[in-house]
Amino acid sequence: MYEIKKLEGSKYEVKITREKDDVAKMKEEAIKTLKKNVKMDGFRQGHVPDNVIEKNYEGNIKEEMANKVIEDEYQEILEKEGIKPIDYLKIKEFNVDDDKLELVGEIQVMPEIKIGEYKGIEAEKAGVEITDEVLEAELDRLREANGKLKEIEDAELATFDDVVNIDFEGFVDGEAFAGGKAEGFDLKLGSKSFIDNFEDQIAGHKKGEDIEVNVTFPEEYHSADLAGKPAMFKVKVNTIKRLEKPELNDEFAKDQNFENVEELKTKTKERLENSEKMKADNEFQGKVLEQIVANAELDIPEVLIEREIDQRLRQFDSQLRMQGMDLGKYVEMTGQSIESMRAPLKEDAEKAVRADLVISEISKLENIAAEADEVEKKIEEVAAMYGMEKAQLVNEAKRAGNYNNFVNSIKYDLIARKTIEFLMKEAKEK
Repeated sequence: MYEIKKLEGSKYEVKITREKDDVAKMKEEAIKTLKKNVKMDGFRQGHVPDNVIEKNYEGNIKEEMANKVIEDEYQEILEKEGIKPIDYLKIKEFNVDDDKLELVGEIQVMPEIKIGEYKGIEAEKAGVEITDEVLEAELDRLREANGKLKEIEDAELATFDDVVNIDFEGFVDGEAFAGGKAEGFDLKLGSKSFIDNFEDQIAGHKKGEDIEVNVTFPEEYHSADLAGKPAMFKVKVNTIKRLEKPELNDEFAKDQNFENVEELKTKTKERLENSEKMKADNEFQGKVLEQIVANAELDIPEVLIEREIDQRLRQFDSQLRMQGMDLGKYVEMTGQSIESMRAPLKEDAEKAVRADLVISEISKLENIAAEADEVEKKIEEVAAMYGMEKAQLVNEAKRAGNYNNFVNSIKYDLIARKTIEFLMKEAKEK
Protein backbone atom coordinates (compact mmCIF):
# COMPACT_ATOMS: atom_id res chain seq x y z
CA MET A 1 0.00 0.00 0.00
CA TYR A 2 1.35 3.43 -0.91
CA GLU A 3 0.45 7.09 -1.27
CA ILE A 4 2.06 9.70 -3.58
CA LYS A 5 2.04 13.44 -2.92
CA LYS A 6 3.44 16.20 -5.16
CA LEU A 7 5.80 18.57 -3.36
CA GLU A 8 7.38 21.88 -4.30
CA GLY A 9 10.72 21.96 -6.06
CA SER A 10 10.12 19.08 -8.51
CA LYS A 11 9.74 16.51 -5.76
CA TYR A 12 7.30 13.79 -4.78
CA GLU A 13 6.71 12.23 -1.41
CA VAL A 14 5.97 8.52 -1.34
CA LYS A 15 4.56 6.76 1.72
CA ILE A 16 4.72 2.97 1.75
CA THR A 17 3.02 0.99 4.50
CA ARG A 18 2.98 -2.67 5.45
CA GLU A 19 0.55 -4.24 7.93
CA LYS A 20 1.15 -6.61 10.83
CA ASP A 21 1.43 -9.92 8.98
CA ASP A 22 3.88 -8.49 6.42
CA VAL A 23 5.91 -6.79 9.14
CA ALA A 24 6.41 -10.05 11.04
CA LYS A 25 7.46 -11.88 7.89
CA MET A 26 9.87 -9.10 6.82
CA LYS A 27 11.43 -9.00 10.26
CA GLU A 28 11.94 -12.73 10.21
CA GLU A 29 13.62 -12.51 6.78
CA ALA A 30 15.84 -9.64 7.92
CA ILE A 31 17.03 -11.60 10.96
CA LYS A 32 17.64 -14.63 8.76
CA THR A 33 19.77 -12.58 6.38
CA LEU A 34 21.83 -11.04 9.18
CA LYS A 35 22.22 -14.36 10.93
CA LYS A 36 24.45 -15.72 8.17
CA ASN A 37 27.22 -13.21 8.87
CA VAL A 38 26.84 -12.25 12.53
CA LYS A 39 29.80 -13.16 14.72
CA MET A 40 29.37 -13.14 18.50
CA ASP A 41 31.39 -14.60 21.32
CA GLY A 42 29.96 -17.88 22.54
CA PHE A 43 28.20 -18.72 19.27
CA ARG A 44 29.26 -20.24 15.99
CA GLN A 45 28.79 -18.05 12.92
CA GLY A 46 25.30 -18.62 11.54
CA HIS A 47 24.01 -20.04 14.82
CA VAL A 48 23.37 -16.93 16.88
CA PRO A 49 19.80 -17.17 18.29
CA ASP A 50 17.16 -14.94 16.66
CA ASN A 51 16.30 -13.16 19.91
CA VAL A 52 19.98 -12.28 20.49
CA ILE A 53 20.25 -10.82 16.99
CA GLU A 54 17.00 -8.89 17.47
CA LYS A 55 18.28 -7.42 20.72
CA ASN A 56 21.75 -6.45 19.49
CA TYR A 57 21.15 -5.54 15.85
CA GLU A 58 17.94 -3.53 15.92
CA GLY A 59 19.32 -0.84 13.55
CA ASN A 60 20.59 -3.41 11.07
CA ILE A 61 17.24 -5.20 11.09
CA LYS A 62 15.40 -1.95 10.33
CA GLU A 63 17.85 -1.18 7.51
CA GLU A 64 17.28 -4.63 5.99
CA MET A 65 13.52 -4.15 6.21
CA ALA A 66 13.70 -0.71 4.61
CA ASN A 67 15.82 -2.07 1.76
CA LYS A 68 13.33 -4.88 1.27
CA VAL A 69 10.44 -2.41 0.98
CA ILE A 70 12.33 -0.37 -1.60
CA GLU A 71 13.38 -3.49 -3.50
CA ASP A 72 9.87 -4.95 -3.58
CA GLU A 73 7.73 -1.87 -4.25
CA TYR A 74 9.68 1.25 -5.17
CA GLN A 75 10.44 0.46 -8.84
CA GLU A 76 6.89 -0.79 -9.35
CA ILE A 77 5.48 2.45 -7.92
CA LEU A 78 7.68 4.55 -10.22
CA GLU A 79 6.53 2.65 -13.31
CA LYS A 80 2.88 2.72 -12.28
CA GLU A 81 2.92 6.48 -11.55
CA GLY A 82 5.13 7.38 -14.54
CA ILE A 83 7.73 8.99 -12.29
CA LYS A 84 11.34 9.26 -13.52
CA PRO A 85 13.67 10.05 -10.62
CA ILE A 86 17.01 11.76 -11.14
CA ASP A 87 18.44 10.72 -7.79
CA TYR A 88 18.23 7.95 -5.23
CA LEU A 89 15.20 7.77 -2.96
CA LYS A 90 15.81 9.92 0.10
CA ILE A 91 14.29 8.26 3.17
CA LYS A 92 12.82 10.91 5.45
CA GLU A 93 11.05 8.65 7.96
CA PHE A 94 11.10 4.93 8.71
CA ASN A 95 8.95 3.67 11.56
CA VAL A 96 8.32 0.06 12.38
CA ASP A 97 6.76 -1.83 15.27
CA ASP A 98 5.04 -5.19 15.61
CA ASP A 99 1.81 -3.89 14.08
CA LYS A 100 2.89 -1.59 11.26
CA LEU A 101 5.74 -0.45 9.03
CA GLU A 102 5.79 2.99 7.45
CA LEU A 103 8.45 4.37 5.11
CA VAL A 104 8.29 7.98 3.90
CA GLY A 105 10.67 8.91 1.12
CA GLU A 106 11.35 11.86 -1.18
CA ILE A 107 11.76 11.48 -4.93
CA GLN A 108 13.59 14.14 -6.95
CA VAL A 109 12.50 14.46 -10.58
CA MET A 110 13.35 16.75 -13.46
CA PRO A 111 11.85 20.19 -12.95
CA GLU A 112 8.86 21.46 -14.84
CA ILE A 113 10.14 23.88 -17.44
CA LYS A 114 8.03 26.71 -18.78
CA ILE A 115 9.70 27.79 -21.99
CA GLY A 116 9.21 31.45 -22.87
CA GLU A 117 9.92 33.15 -26.17
CA TYR A 118 12.70 31.39 -28.08
CA LYS A 119 12.07 32.11 -31.77
CA GLY A 120 13.08 35.34 -33.44
CA ILE A 121 15.26 36.48 -30.54
CA GLU A 122 17.10 39.70 -31.37
CA ALA A 123 20.67 40.49 -30.34
CA GLU A 124 23.47 42.74 -31.45
CA LYS A 125 26.20 41.20 -33.56
CA ALA A 126 29.62 42.77 -33.91
CA GLY A 127 30.78 43.70 -37.37
CA VAL A 128 33.98 42.30 -38.79
CA GLU A 129 36.56 44.66 -40.23
CA ILE A 130 40.29 44.05 -40.45
CA THR A 131 41.95 47.45 -40.73
CA ASP A 132 45.37 48.03 -42.26
CA GLU A 133 46.71 48.65 -38.75
CA VAL A 134 45.43 45.29 -37.49
CA LEU A 135 46.86 43.49 -40.52
CA GLU A 136 50.24 45.19 -40.12
CA ALA A 137 50.32 44.27 -36.43
CA GLU A 138 49.65 40.62 -37.27
CA LEU A 139 52.32 40.58 -39.97
CA ASP A 140 54.75 42.14 -37.52
CA ARG A 141 53.87 39.47 -34.96
CA LEU A 142 54.53 36.82 -37.60
CA ARG A 143 57.92 38.37 -38.38
CA GLU A 144 58.73 38.50 -34.69
CA ALA A 145 57.80 34.84 -34.24
CA ASN A 146 60.25 33.99 -37.02
CA GLY A 147 62.96 36.34 -35.79
CA LYS A 148 66.33 35.33 -34.39
CA LEU A 149 68.19 36.68 -31.40
CA LYS A 150 71.58 38.09 -32.31
CA GLU A 151 74.23 39.46 -30.03
CA ILE A 152 74.71 43.21 -30.46
CA GLU A 153 77.96 45.13 -30.64
CA ASP A 154 79.83 45.59 -27.35
CA ALA A 155 79.37 49.38 -27.40
CA GLU A 156 75.60 49.29 -27.95
CA LEU A 157 73.27 49.89 -25.00
CA ALA A 158 70.52 47.49 -23.90
CA THR A 159 66.97 48.58 -24.67
CA PHE A 160 63.56 47.16 -23.84
CA ASP A 161 62.76 43.87 -25.62
CA ASP A 162 66.46 42.95 -25.65
CA VAL A 163 67.46 39.73 -23.91
CA VAL A 164 70.31 40.30 -21.47
CA ASN A 165 72.32 37.49 -19.95
CA ILE A 166 73.29 38.47 -16.41
CA ASP A 167 74.94 37.29 -13.22
CA PHE A 168 73.37 38.74 -10.07
CA GLU A 169 73.39 38.52 -6.30
CA GLY A 170 70.89 40.22 -3.97
CA PHE A 171 71.52 41.80 -0.57
CA VAL A 172 69.15 42.99 2.18
CA ASP A 173 70.66 45.10 4.98
CA GLY A 174 74.07 44.31 3.53
CA GLU A 175 73.58 40.55 3.83
CA ALA A 176 73.12 38.15 0.88
CA PHE A 177 69.80 36.31 1.06
CA ALA A 178 68.85 32.79 0.01
CA GLY A 179 67.61 32.45 -3.55
CA GLY A 180 68.93 35.85 -4.56
CA LYS A 181 71.88 34.66 -6.64
CA ALA A 182 72.18 33.31 -10.18
CA GLU A 183 74.68 33.13 -13.02
CA GLY A 184 74.01 33.15 -16.76
CA PHE A 185 70.39 34.18 -16.35
CA ASP A 186 68.52 35.30 -19.50
CA LEU A 187 66.16 38.20 -18.87
CA LYS A 188 63.98 39.94 -21.45
CA LEU A 189 63.86 43.62 -20.58
CA GLY A 190 60.29 44.87 -20.28
CA SER A 191 58.89 41.43 -19.48
CA LYS A 192 58.38 42.45 -15.83
CA SER A 193 59.77 39.08 -14.76
CA PHE A 194 61.70 40.69 -11.91
CA ILE A 195 60.41 42.78 -9.01
CA ASP A 196 59.88 46.54 -8.98
CA ASN A 197 61.93 48.46 -11.58
CA PHE A 198 64.81 45.97 -11.75
CA GLU A 199 64.66 45.70 -15.56
CA ASP A 200 64.41 49.46 -16.05
CA GLN A 201 67.79 49.85 -14.34
CA ILE A 202 69.47 47.34 -16.68
CA ALA A 203 68.29 49.21 -19.78
CA GLY A 204 70.83 51.77 -20.97
CA HIS A 205 73.86 49.69 -19.99
CA LYS A 206 76.20 47.70 -22.21
CA LYS A 207 77.93 44.34 -22.25
CA GLY A 208 80.52 43.84 -19.52
CA GLU A 209 79.20 46.51 -17.15
CA ASP A 210 78.78 45.95 -13.41
CA ILE A 211 75.62 47.60 -12.07
CA GLU A 212 74.05 48.16 -8.68
CA VAL A 213 70.28 47.79 -8.92
CA ASN A 214 68.13 49.05 -6.04
CA VAL A 215 64.59 47.71 -5.63
CA THR A 216 61.93 47.14 -2.99
CA PHE A 217 60.21 43.78 -2.52
CA PRO A 218 56.37 43.85 -2.69
CA GLU A 219 54.45 43.90 0.58
CA GLU A 220 52.71 40.67 -0.50
CA TYR A 221 55.93 38.88 -1.48
CA HIS A 222 55.83 35.11 -0.89
CA SER A 223 58.85 35.22 1.44
CA ALA A 224 57.90 36.97 4.68
CA ASP A 225 61.59 37.68 5.40
CA LEU A 226 61.84 39.83 2.27
CA ALA A 227 58.32 41.28 1.97
CA GLY A 228 58.35 45.08 1.80
CA LYS A 229 62.12 45.36 2.29
CA PRO A 230 64.58 47.37 0.14
CA ALA A 231 67.29 45.34 -1.58
CA MET A 232 70.41 45.92 -3.64
CA PHE A 233 71.48 43.59 -6.44
CA LYS A 234 74.98 43.43 -7.85
CA VAL A 235 74.53 42.72 -11.53
CA LYS A 236 76.98 41.94 -14.30
CA VAL A 237 75.86 42.15 -17.94
CA ASN A 238 77.40 39.22 -19.82
CA THR A 239 75.74 39.57 -23.23
CA ILE A 240 72.94 41.51 -24.89
CA LYS A 241 70.88 39.93 -27.66
CA ARG A 242 68.36 41.70 -29.86
CA LEU A 243 65.62 40.14 -31.94
CA GLU A 244 66.31 40.53 -35.64
CA LYS A 245 63.06 40.22 -37.57
CA PRO A 246 63.08 39.11 -41.21
CA GLU A 247 62.08 41.61 -43.89
CA LEU A 248 58.50 41.44 -45.13
CA ASN A 249 59.28 40.36 -48.68
CA ASP A 250 58.69 37.52 -51.12
CA GLU A 251 61.48 35.43 -49.62
CA PHE A 252 59.86 35.61 -46.17
CA ALA A 253 56.45 34.83 -47.72
CA LYS A 254 57.86 31.70 -49.39
CA ASP A 255 59.30 30.59 -46.04
CA GLN A 256 55.70 30.75 -44.77
CA ASN A 257 54.50 28.63 -47.73
CA PHE A 258 53.03 31.47 -49.80
CA GLU A 259 53.89 32.44 -53.37
CA ASN A 260 54.72 36.04 -52.59
CA VAL A 261 54.16 38.80 -50.06
CA GLU A 262 50.85 39.82 -51.61
CA GLU A 263 49.43 36.32 -51.14
CA LEU A 264 50.76 36.32 -47.58
CA LYS A 265 48.90 39.57 -46.86
CA THR A 266 45.70 38.36 -48.55
CA LYS A 267 45.63 35.01 -46.75
CA THR A 268 46.58 36.57 -43.42
CA LYS A 269 43.71 39.05 -43.75
CA GLU A 270 41.30 36.21 -44.61
CA ARG A 271 42.47 34.26 -41.55
CA LEU A 272 41.96 37.26 -39.31
CA GLU A 273 38.51 37.90 -40.81
CA ASN A 274 37.48 34.27 -40.28
CA SER A 275 38.73 34.39 -36.70
CA GLU A 276 36.83 37.63 -35.98
CA LYS A 277 33.72 36.27 -37.68
CA MET A 278 33.84 33.15 -35.51
CA LYS A 279 34.30 35.30 -32.43
CA ALA A 280 31.34 37.52 -33.45
CA ASP A 281 29.18 34.43 -34.15
CA ASN A 282 30.02 32.93 -30.76
CA GLU A 283 29.24 36.18 -28.95
CA PHE A 284 25.96 36.53 -30.87
CA GLN A 285 25.04 32.93 -30.01
CA GLY A 286 25.84 33.57 -26.36
CA LYS A 287 23.61 36.65 -26.26
CA VAL A 288 20.71 34.81 -27.94
CA LEU A 289 20.93 31.77 -25.67
CA GLU A 290 21.22 33.98 -22.60
CA GLN A 291 17.89 35.62 -23.48
CA ILE A 292 16.19 32.29 -24.22
CA VAL A 293 17.33 30.82 -20.91
CA ALA A 294 16.26 33.98 -19.07
CA ASN A 295 12.80 33.71 -20.67
CA ALA A 296 12.27 30.23 -19.22
CA GLU A 297 10.91 29.44 -15.76
CA LEU A 298 12.35 26.49 -13.82
CA ASP A 299 13.71 25.48 -10.44
CA ILE A 300 16.96 23.58 -10.76
CA PRO A 301 17.36 20.55 -8.47
CA GLU A 302 20.45 20.85 -6.33
CA VAL A 303 21.51 17.34 -7.29
CA LEU A 304 22.01 18.40 -10.92
CA ILE A 305 24.19 21.32 -9.90
CA GLU A 306 26.27 19.05 -7.68
CA ARG A 307 26.70 16.58 -10.54
CA GLU A 308 27.89 19.36 -12.84
CA ILE A 309 30.43 20.44 -10.22
CA ASP A 310 31.54 16.81 -9.88
CA GLN A 311 32.04 16.64 -13.65
CA ARG A 312 34.12 19.83 -13.67
CA LEU A 313 36.32 18.53 -10.88
CA ARG A 314 36.80 15.26 -12.78
CA GLN A 315 37.85 17.22 -15.87
CA PHE A 316 40.29 19.25 -13.79
CA ASP A 317 41.66 16.03 -12.30
CA SER A 318 42.18 14.64 -15.83
CA GLN A 319 44.08 17.78 -16.84
CA LEU A 320 46.25 17.50 -13.74
CA ARG A 321 47.00 13.83 -14.48
CA MET A 322 48.26 14.81 -17.93
CA GLN A 323 50.79 17.00 -16.08
CA GLY A 324 51.84 14.22 -13.73
CA MET A 325 49.65 15.31 -10.82
CA ASP A 326 46.15 14.58 -9.56
CA LEU A 327 43.44 16.39 -7.62
CA GLY A 328 44.54 14.93 -4.30
CA LYS A 329 48.10 16.19 -4.70
CA TYR A 330 46.87 19.56 -5.96
CA VAL A 331 44.67 20.01 -2.89
CA GLU A 332 47.57 19.08 -0.62
CA MET A 333 49.99 21.47 -2.35
CA THR A 334 47.62 24.44 -2.42
CA GLY A 335 46.26 23.96 1.09
CA GLN A 336 42.70 23.88 -0.21
CA SER A 337 39.96 21.33 0.34
CA ILE A 338 37.63 19.75 -2.18
CA GLU A 339 34.74 21.64 -0.58
CA SER A 340 36.52 24.98 -0.87
CA MET A 341 37.12 24.22 -4.56
CA ARG A 342 33.45 23.38 -5.12
CA ALA A 343 32.06 26.68 -3.82
CA PRO A 344 33.37 28.99 -6.60
CA LEU A 345 32.23 26.49 -9.26
CA LYS A 346 28.59 26.58 -8.18
CA GLU A 347 27.43 29.73 -10.00
CA ASP A 348 28.77 28.67 -13.40
CA ALA A 349 27.57 25.11 -12.84
CA GLU A 350 24.04 26.35 -12.17
CA LYS A 351 24.09 28.47 -15.34
CA ALA A 352 25.30 25.51 -17.39
CA VAL A 353 22.62 23.18 -16.00
CA ARG A 354 19.90 25.77 -16.57
CA ALA A 355 20.98 26.24 -20.19
CA ASP A 356 21.17 22.48 -20.78
CA LEU A 357 17.67 21.91 -19.41
CA VAL A 358 16.16 24.72 -21.48
CA ILE A 359 17.85 23.58 -24.70
CA SER A 360 16.75 19.99 -24.03
CA GLU A 361 13.14 21.09 -23.52
CA ILE A 362 13.15 23.14 -26.75
CA SER A 363 14.49 20.12 -28.64
CA LYS A 364 11.42 18.18 -27.47
CA LEU A 365 9.05 20.98 -28.47
CA GLU A 366 10.62 21.11 -31.94
CA ASN A 367 10.95 17.31 -32.30
CA ILE A 368 14.69 17.59 -32.85
CA ALA A 369 16.37 14.18 -32.69
CA ALA A 370 19.70 12.53 -33.44
CA GLU A 371 19.41 10.28 -36.48
CA ALA A 372 21.09 6.87 -36.50
CA ASP A 373 23.53 7.81 -39.27
CA GLU A 374 24.54 10.98 -37.35
CA VAL A 375 25.27 8.93 -34.25
CA GLU A 376 27.34 6.41 -36.25
CA LYS A 377 29.33 9.19 -37.91
CA LYS A 378 30.04 10.81 -34.54
CA ILE A 379 31.22 7.50 -33.07
CA GLU A 380 33.63 7.18 -36.01
CA GLU A 381 34.92 10.72 -35.33
CA VAL A 382 35.46 9.96 -31.64
CA ALA A 383 37.27 6.72 -32.52
CA ALA A 384 39.54 8.57 -34.97
CA MET A 385 40.30 11.18 -32.32
CA TYR A 386 41.65 8.40 -30.08
CA GLY A 387 43.48 6.70 -32.96
CA MET A 388 41.11 3.73 -32.94
CA GLU A 389 38.82 1.91 -35.34
CA LYS A 390 35.11 2.35 -34.68
CA ALA A 391 34.60 -1.35 -33.87
CA GLN A 392 37.48 -1.26 -31.39
CA LEU A 393 36.02 1.73 -29.57
CA VAL A 394 32.56 0.13 -29.44
CA ASN A 395 33.95 -3.16 -28.12
CA GLU A 396 35.98 -1.40 -25.42
CA ALA A 397 32.95 0.64 -24.35
CA LYS A 398 30.85 -2.54 -24.12
CA ARG A 399 33.58 -4.36 -22.22
CA ALA A 400 33.74 -1.49 -19.72
CA GLY A 401 29.96 -1.62 -19.33
CA ASN A 402 29.37 2.01 -20.38
CA TYR A 403 28.38 1.61 -24.03
CA ASN A 404 24.80 2.78 -23.49
CA ASN A 405 25.96 5.85 -21.57
CA PHE A 406 28.50 6.56 -24.31
CA VAL A 407 25.88 6.44 -27.06
CA ASN A 408 23.36 8.44 -25.02
CA SER A 409 26.00 11.10 -24.44
CA ILE A 410 26.63 11.35 -28.18
CA LYS A 411 22.90 11.60 -28.87
CA TYR A 412 22.52 14.31 -26.25
CA ASP A 413 25.39 16.35 -27.69
CA LEU A 414 24.06 16.01 -31.24
CA ILE A 415 20.57 17.06 -30.23
CA ALA A 416 21.90 20.04 -28.29
CA ARG A 417 24.04 21.15 -31.25
CA LYS A 418 21.14 20.79 -33.71
CA THR A 419 18.82 22.67 -31.36
CA ILE A 420 21.28 25.55 -31.02
CA GLU A 421 21.67 25.66 -34.83
CA PHE A 422 17.88 25.86 -35.11
CA LEU A 423 17.72 28.70 -32.59
CA MET A 424 20.46 30.62 -34.41
CA LYS A 425 18.59 30.34 -37.71
CA GLU A 426 15.52 31.75 -35.99
CA ALA A 427 17.45 34.56 -34.29
CA LYS A 428 17.72 38.08 -35.70
CA GLU A 429 20.50 40.63 -35.68
CA LYS A 430 19.65 44.06 -34.30
